[in-house]
Amino acid sequence: MRSPKKKRKMNQAIHRDIKDLITTARSILISSHMDPDGDSLGSQLAMRRYLTDLGKSVKIVNQGEISEKYKFLPDIGRVIPVDKYDNGDTFDLVVIFECPEPERTGDVIGLVGKTTKIINIDHHPDNTGYGDIVHVRPEASAVGEMLAEYFIDDGYDIDGDTATQLYTAILTDTGRFRFNSTGCRTMEIAGLLIDKGADPRRISDNIYYSFSESTLHLIGRVFSNARLFDDGKICLIALDQKTLRENNFNSADTEGMAEYSLFGKGVVVGGLLKEVAEGKTKVSLRSRNVIDVCEVAHRYGGGGHSNASGFFIELPLEAAHDKILSDLKELVNGEV
Repeated sequence: MRSPKKKRKMNQAIHRDIKDLITTARSILISSHMDPDGDSLGSQLAMRRYLTDLGKSVKIVNQGEISEKYKFLPDIGRVIPVDKYDNGDTFDLVVIFECPEPERTGDVIGLVGKTTKIINIDHHPDNTGYGDIVHVRPEASAVGEMLAEYFIDDGYDIDGDTATQLYTAILTDTGRFRFNSTGCRTMEIAGLLIDKGADPRRISDNIYYSFSESTLHLIGRVFSNARLFDDGKICLIALDQKTLRENNFNSADTEGMAEYSLFGKGVVVGGLLKEVAEGKTKVSLRSRNVIDVCEVAHRYGGGGHSNASGFFIELPLEAAHDKILSDLKELVNGEV
């Protein structure tokens, strides 16, 4: 195992390589996985401010909708949906955040040319190691934490807006500083970002305490649909298309609701199953302690972290529910 001092030196060396590649680029694309979450959005927006300050031509392009709860983020209007992007730009460099493989950017991968350099920044342990520069740190709580450390090493003056973006990235990807990935360094960086202008109460209020009426109704449906199994150790919540339509919800607005599956006393594994199309279900799994739900996600071509993973399964909602329940029972009985 590498010592903290050696890890720090390795990170600083990669930071220098990242800066060198950025320096030689003129036109830069920033992207992340489909249906971007708080970590990917906050990190992308912070990187855009940094690159713009360096005089670079920068575009953020993603596939998927943005949840209303992130609309407060500074510069959020700079995020371009890939289906509305037709500028035909040629990019020298693409920076991809928390995406284990480039194909998970969706249609954005079509904007990456054969000569485009790639910087791969991630904290998922299942990252495939693609790109010209690979900066993967599974021990990091969020890519927002990794990016903050890069800015610190580079001597970049983090302003209030950038601090807000990075704090949001870290707050959301640590489950409000609850996940096992939250460490001393995570809290040190969060404190630094507060000093730089991030307002913890305002950020938390926007993300967790500013639900619309339709969201409140959907949350009610989520809890009413919760079902416990295996003596209360497993909780699954299923949402069909009819329920989502009745609440005027898009896919992005349910981001984070998988957390509710762990609210029950004694629950160690939970999941939100969402019908996204006929015969196709999106599964978001959550767990406590040492139970690794990423093991289940890998079976279906998905990924994530040990306590938070996701994937799509080519089954109708009810059949997907039965299949995943069987997988989780196997996992829980083997781990607990």
